[in-house]
Amino acid sequence: MPSDAAAAAETLAALRQQIDEVDSRLLAAISERAQFAKLVGETKLAANPEVGGDPVHRPGREARLIRSLLDRHRGPMDKRALYAVWRELIGASIALQKPLTIATSDTTMEMTARLHFGTSQIYEWAATPIAAVAVGQADIGLFEVSDISAWQAAVDLMHVRDDCILLWRLPFTIPAGGWVAVGRGITENSSLDQTLFYTEDISVAENPVVETVCASPEGGTILSISGEYSEVSLLAALGTDSAVQRLGQWPMPLEI
Repeated sequence: MPSDAAAAAETLAALRQQIDEVDSRLLAAISERAQFAKLVGETKLAANPEVGGDPVHRPGREARLIRSLLDRHRGPMDKRALYAVWRELIGASIALQKPLTIATSDTTMEMTARLHFGTSQIYEWAATPIAAVAVGQADIGLFEVSDISAWQAAVDLMHVRDDCILLWRLPFTIPAGGWVAVGRGITENSSLDQTLFYTEDISVAENPVVETVCASPEGGTILSISGEYSEVSLLAALGTDSAVQRLGQWPMPLEI
C-alpha cells in the first residue's frame, strides 16, 4: 500500500499532466486567435492601402470584450490577473495587424502605457508626445490628465488629424487615472462611456452632475459626464447656456 507521500506525488503528477494538456489547448487557441487578428489587419489594409489601413485601435470594442469576459468569469483566478492576461493578448493581436508606436515622456508614463497596451508595441520617449502623434512619429501619445496645456494640444491634434481621438483614461482599472491616451483610433460605443467637454465657464465645472477632470486658474476646464452627450444634450441636462465643446468619449473604467 503506497505511503501518503507516494500517493500525493502520484496525484500531483496527474494534476501536472492535466495542466500540460490545458496549456497545449491554450496555445492552440491563442495561435488560432492570432491568425484571425492577422486576417483582420490584412483586410483593413486592403480596404484602405493609401493610408496604410484603417486605425487598428478600437477602445470601445476592447472595453466591451474585457467587461464581457470578466462578467462571465466564474473561476478561482483573480479578475485582476485575468484582466492583465487579456490586455497582453489584445495588445499582441493588435501588433499582428500593425504595431502601435506609443510616445511617452517619462518612466511612470511609459510603465502605465506598457501595462495597458502590452509589450508587443513600440515605445518611444518624446518631450511632447502629442506633437509626435501630430507629425506621424507615433500612433498614440500620453499626457498627464492635470495638464491643461496638453489638453489644448490634444484638441488641436484632433482638429488637424481626423483619425485621432481621445482613447483612454489610464490606468483603466482606476476610477480617476492620472494619464490620458490620445491618437489614432476608432470611436465606438462601449455601452459604458464618459463624454468629455471643454469649457471656459467655471460655473459649469461646479455642477455636481459632471466631473471636473482638469481646470486651469487662467481659464479652461475639461469636464466628464457619464453617458453619450452632444453639446446640446449636455447643456439641457445641466440647465445652462454656457459655451461647451465636445471633445469625444472614452470607456468608463473597470471596477475589479
